[in-house]
Amino acid sequence: MSKEEIKTESKFGQGLTYCLGLFLCHTERNRRYSDELINTDMWFNGSSDHLYELIIPEAYPQELRERLGTFRSKCLSWGHGFEEPNATKEDKAWAINEAKELLLLIDRCLLIDAIQATWA
Repeated sequence: MSKEEIKTESKFGQGLTYCLGLFLCHTERNRRYSDELINTDMWFNGSSDHLYELIIPEAYPQELRERLGTFRSKCLSWGHGFEEPNATKEDKAWAINEAKELLLLIDRCLLIDAIQATWA
């Protein structure tokens, strides 16, 4: 990324792990409110805002880049698109789990000895 492409501010964040972390921060709403109070489409609308400026490094393995791209596309579609309206609770569970798995894979790609949590 060139200096010209680097922004000085972003409303919802810019980066990779930072944006995935902000996306996952929205899972705390599951703990504070019941699913009846926050419908899945509304949850995706708020959480996926952090994926607009998600940067996928070209140096990462193709499979990881593809999973990141699929994750971003699906979540943005569920939160802001019209192609796949009415996201389900299963879609939400998939997205949360996929974000966690992607963070684990990113650590491993960076040669960090990451171990998946059993209590997450």
